[in-house]
Amino acid sequence: MIRKQVVLFLLILNCLDLIGQDIRVNYQATDRALIQVLKDLEKDHNVHFAFSPKQLKGKRVTIEAQNQDLDEFLRQMLRPLQLEHTRVETEFISVTTPESVFLRAQIVDGESGESLPFASVRLKDTYNGSVADVDGNLNLVIDEPLGAVLQFSFIGYETFEMNMEGYENKDRIKIELSPETQELQEYVIREYLNNGITTDDRASKITIKPQEMEILPGLSERDILLSAQILAGINSNDESASGMNVRGSSRDNTFIYWNNIPIYQPAHYFGNISAFIPSTVREVDIYKNHIPVKYSGASSALVLVKSGRERVEKPEFETNLNLTHLDFYGKVPFLKDQGSIMFGARRSFNDLIETPTFTALSNKLFEGSITQDIQQSIDEEFRYNSKLTFSDFNLKWIYEPSGKNRFSLSAIRSGSVLDYNSVDEFEVFESVQNHEVTNFGLNIQWDHRWGERLQTNLSASYSAYNMDYSLVEFREVGEDDDDRESRTNELRNLEIRLSNDYAIAKDHVLNFGYQMNLMDATLLIDEDLFFEEDETDNIASRGFIHGAFVDYTGKFSPKFQIGLGMRANYYETAATTVFDPQLRLTYEVNKNWLLKSSIGKYTQYLSAIQDADFTFSNTVEQHWVLADEEETVPLITNFQTVLGFLYDKNGWLVDFDVYYKFVDGIMAQNFGPSFNVGEGNEPGDEGILGIDLILKKKWKNYRAWLSYGFQDSRANLFIYEEDGFPILEAENFTSGLNIRHQLQFSQTLNMNQFEFSLGYTAKSGLPFTGATNLILVTEPEEDEDPEEFEPYYIIEYGESNTSRLSWYHRVDLSVWYKFPRIKSSKIRGEVGLSILNVLNRRNVLNRTIDFDFDENDNITLIQREKYLLGITPNISLRLKF
Repeated sequence: MIRKQVVLFLLILNCLDLIGQDIRVNYQATDRALIQVLKDLEKDHNVHFAFSPKQLKGKRVTIEAQNQDLDEFLRQMLRPLQLEHTRVETEFISVTTPESVFLRAQIVDGESGESLPFASVRLKDTYNGSVADVDGNLNLVIDEPLGAVLQFSFIGYETFEMNMEGYENKDRIKIELSPETQELQEYVIREYLNNGITTDDRASKITIKPQEMEILPGLSERDILLSAQILAGINSNDESASGMNVRGSSRDNTFIYWNNIPIYQPAHYFGNISAFIPSTVREVDIYKNHIPVKYSGASSALVLVKSGRERVEKPEFETNLNLTHLDFYGKVPFLKDQGSIMFGARRSFNDLIETPTFTALSNKLFEGSITQDIQQSIDEEFRYNSKLTFSDFNLKWIYEPSGKNRFSLSAIRSGSVLDYNSVDEFEVFESVQNHEVTNFGLNIQWDHRWGERLQTNLSASYSAYNMDYSLVEFREVGEDDDDRESRTNELRNLEIRLSNDYAIAKDHVLNFGYQMNLMDATLLIDEDLFFEEDETDNIASRGFIHGAFVDYTGKFSPKFQIGLGMRANYYETAATTVFDPQLRLTYEVNKNWLLKSSIGKYTQYLSAIQDADFTFSNTVEQHWVLADEEETVPLITNFQTVLGFLYDKNGWLVDFDVYYKFVDGIMAQNFGPSFNVGEGNEPGDEGILGIDLILKKKWKNYRAWLSYGFQDSRANLFIYEEDGFPILEAENFTSGLNIRHQLQFSQTLNMNQFEFSLGYTAKSGLPFTGATNLILVTEPEEDEDPEEFEPYYIIEYGESNTSRLSWYHRVDLSVWYKFPRIKSSKIRGEVGLSILNVLNRRNVLNRTIDFDFDENDNITLIQREKYLLGITPNISLRLKF
């Protein structure tokens, strides 16, 4: 035994002696690449070098050494090249410039301390990065530490940011990543359209990450709602950011959250500019094949907007200026590394300076043409002044005292104001419209991880929406004694949601919880009549909505996954309980082919009355109303089935869905002006059969994709009087939102600091109901007083929605340029140029029929057309510091 101990002791001494020995070098090279010399030394002497290929690129050496100490050899070789070396360990050496920083780190789980194999690190705002080894170890040289921020990431964990300026630690440090509290399941993320537009391994949602997103056609900045419209099945019939028509449904059938706060005014300038400041948004999740059962209120699609959630070590700021507004964003650390505070603010300035972008938006909002006798089109002649302003502010506070608890507070406010005045060509009559909208929201959230199998999310939100506007039509200039109409729409929503995720076993997760909403919605329509008695109409509802939900997701094999969900809601205002089940199936044929399907029922309790008449703008106003027991406002239900596949291989991506939707509870007046009879709220239904297709190919830095959507939507509407006599019977007619064909071709190219994009969109025109005759009614109805009767005209319409507007065509382009990093400056930036409708094509927004006096004082039919955007340039400048 003693002999064995002595032998072991001698072996240890021998090893220590070997370690302590100097490494002697015998080497000769003539005009050899420095990188290759270092590789030769690694091979001959069992050492390892860490360096930045960028710093060593192009450097060549001529050197000869005989039995020379390694450190002396490296000093002799590197000093003339303005490089230096540092022996970090006996066998590990870094080669850097004097201003470089060398980082040795191990990336670990912040709770368990276990290493995270193959975790990644990226230099923020660049594509440069590296991957850790199987033990989570990473050795990295940062060329220019001034202003450099590293982002450490791993699937299922929060991204951690580390500022490298002034970093001098030579020892190996631990980077602790906190597990995400959103999902217990692990997802594989795949590129969908570009690096910032992705989908998960089961294609259940599309995620847009504005800070990572590459260029898209027509965007000078990363507007998230406009970016979403590049996806198949999502378009805007009025070219607005907020007017998202998902698979043929009305825009109010898509529900939007910001940090769990319900948003009822998602855009400004009557929907043309998103109300979400791009720099404040971390990611946007879009659900259109199914809607997760823990969310209630959407019947067609769900959009979840999420702001930043990362911890920061040093303050960071960003500002953006374009031709409509200026915004500012900042994030600062809170209690060292335990949290952060993020805030953003924005204001338009076109009330001070009129730009080409604002002029184009104003033309879209207010200008159009009229056609007398449905023969000759002329531009409407009037002068108008419009003052359009908007502002936004949002705030998020994050506090994470441990890896198991996270607290956050979010607040958002957006507002817009329109003051409009128009005067006829003779300056005798004027029309006035005043319009103000505000949306405020607050959320408090607690995330707790009880262990590896259970986590809880408790969220409490309050949202307040106010819209006030009034209109006076054709009064004498300067007078204030004419009829005035006004609309006031107020909505309050207190929402509390408790959601739990429980991992039953590996790849088997149960989500369950409860949601309560206290809703209060009021729509006040007031007519202040000068010669007649004032009229007031008030649609008001207030009540609780209680919902319980449970959802199971499980993999029964590596290829097959099933999702089963059920939500039960009790609507106090409608005095009814509704059950919404759903089933989701995916089958991974191989790593390239995925089959997917879903079937579900979705109920919507909050609807928007579409009002295109009470406004001088070319947009459709939305008035939010709550479903009630008297069925003044009906519940909307959508029974939806989707079947499709996803193919992803060698840069090719094909995403194909065929779907059928049956939507019930659509208010009559939302089908169009020709259906606005009776009360206008009678429910109708429509069936929508459609196809969505994305075909994309990626060649290195070039991407091209084709997006195609097909819809065949048929609607039914039957309106009866109380005695059962039919007022209107319309069966199997084309829905007013039907875009039968839509085709988009987009392409992007990245070249060094430049990004280029060009896109073309073509789609069928919207359907409308044409007029066939103008009839003079000369005799009273049976219930009318003959002595008070006066003859009047009515328009006789043809068959419902059998006519269509002309095809829509638009070409868009954009260019982004990222400024190169400057060693002595902390400022990073980019500039963007975009042009919408490059060819300045006149696309028709809508066509309406009315009657008026012609130039000979004869009553005639008048056809009015409103147009979409003409050529619209924009420029943006984005700076980070």
